[in-house]
Amino acid sequence: MKNTWTWALALALAGCNAPTANAPQPAAAPAAAAGTAADLDQARAFLAHVYATYYPDVPLEDVLPDDQVYAPALLAAMEANSQANDGEVGYLDADPLCQCQDTAQDLRQLAFTLTPLDGDRLRATAHLADPVAPLALDLTLSRSQGQWRIADIASPAEPSLLKALERDTETARQRP
Repeated sequence: MKNTWTWALALALAGCNAPTANAPQPAAAPAAAAGTAADLDQARAFLAHVYATYYPDVPLEDVLPDDQVYAPALLAAMEANSQANDGEVGYLDADPLCQCQDTAQDLRQLAFTLTPLDGDRLRATAHLADPVAPLALDLTLSRSQGQWRIADIASPAEPSLLKALERDTETARQRP
């Protein structure tokens, strides 16, 4: 008899939690993107490592090699642009990570807002409210061989460094 009452109570409670036919259903969760706490922590650590050498009079040996900073596609676009311009200054005439020629500011303390994008990518928004040399960048991060790398850079003046390099490279190749 005890089992009968237990089953009756369980069925009654289950009926209380059943959705009605017209009840709104919760939206499906979006596809998994690079947005776990571990992903965000790793991306922040990567950005801190990159910007650790952005202060006045940094020794050149402290500057990270490009392959530890940029994603392969952006590196390839930079190299193609340099080749298309016969090794001369092409589209990049400044450091895209600080929008500067030489680091005149201490950017080691930049704070980033990280937003998951589709797939294995994140958007890192950096803003430095400096009255003399303000900085506003959106860095698209992607994984390359398990490591975060910068896949594109957007600034108020240029919405995509990658696209700008590709356009400039095509223009340079068409010159006689």
